[in-house]
Amino acid sequence: MNLNVSSSFGFTCRLLQKHCETRQTNQRAARDLDDLLKCLNAKEKLLLAKYFCQLPLSVGSFRVLGQLQQLRVLTATEYICSIENEEQLQLILIEFLQNEYKLLSNLFISAHYDSVNMLRLNNILENALRNLFSALAENPKIGNLNYVEHLCKFLPDDVLVNVCMQMHLNILLELHEAADVSLAFQHFSAWINEGVDELIFVKHITGKLFGSHQQEALSHLFKLSTSSNFKHWKFYIILLQSMASSGNADTIAFIKKYLKNRVLQVASLGCQLSLLHLLLTARAAAATTMNIQQNLDNYAQWYKQNIGEMTYVLSSEQFQVILNILEDSIHYEQEIDYVEIHAAIAISPGGKLVQSYKTKCKAHLARLKAANKQKDVK
Repeated sequence: MNLNVSSSFGFTCRLLQKHCETRQTNQRAARDLDDLLKCLNAKEKLLLAKYFCQLPLSVGSFRVLGQLQQLRVLTATEYICSIENEEQLQLILIEFLQNEYKLLSNLFISAHYDSVNMLRLNNILENALRNLFSALAENPKIGNLNYVEHLCKFLPDDVLVNVCMQMHLNILLELHEAADVSLAFQHFSAWINEGVDELIFVKHITGKLFGSHQQEALSHLFKLSTSSNFKHWKFYIILLQSMASSGNADTIAFIKKYLKNRVLQVASLGCQLSLLHLLLTARAAAATTMNIQQNLDNYAQWYKQNIGEMTYVLSSEQFQVILNILEDSIHYEQEIDYVEIHAAIAISPGGKLVQSYKTKCKAHLARLKAANKQKDVK
């Protein structure tokens, strides 16, 4: 193996710098640089990579980095890991997200496979997505998300699902924190409307990035939302609604199965928070159309089949557990439409427990309506 530095190496370095300082080059100039890079021996590749990392960022730097990566002289991962200035890192990642999709793909792949740099790369990518999504949440029209389609096309499935998709879900959830689950009941419809009408970038991500892997995305979302001290209800609801409204039959069937199993879990665990999670999940999954009444009808149908007829799948003890938790949870309900559904739909086989629950539903409904009238008067 030849480890000597050739006499032409200095020329190659100077040409590399010139290309970095040039906004655009013609095909012949790019080929000339490629030809020189292909002639480098192992030592020269190492030295040239180090030289490139020391050059100041310029108008053609990322184009040249793309050439270096293609010829396995220097990858985007190696370049990023050589940078210590956090502000510069984030500026580079902004450019990767907006224009340099192949370089971005390399970072995601390394974030999965590169055991040495995995933690740092995940942290860098998370910060970049956090900055992007925070900006989009403030102004959804300020940037494009074209990188998503490239990642879907070129990332291996295990990287796409286990790193890219999960990271996107994690960061999206972080965009809003609710101190208590009661806020999710209070603002449910407002959050759904905001997700549909304003936060359109979320729908773009769920449609493009999760499109072929919605069940994996939902599994991760459900897992996160059932963790202890979960506080990210707003974007849980928005993300779930967005995926449920995709019209994918397999996705809809997957959600229905999850909700059925969740009823059994609630009955076995006797946990109030699990029941509240179930009700919010069912509502978000039912909000699949632009017609509010249709969405309410969808939820009413789910409630009838899974709560109204739960006696057919639960033991008498489990039935009582769920009824007791439902009764204890009435005060969380803040939207008249949903309380009306709970008050109206029969729960088989009836009896004192059911009647007690129904009576409290109607009393709470009357209080909500009275409070609404007072607001209207003011």
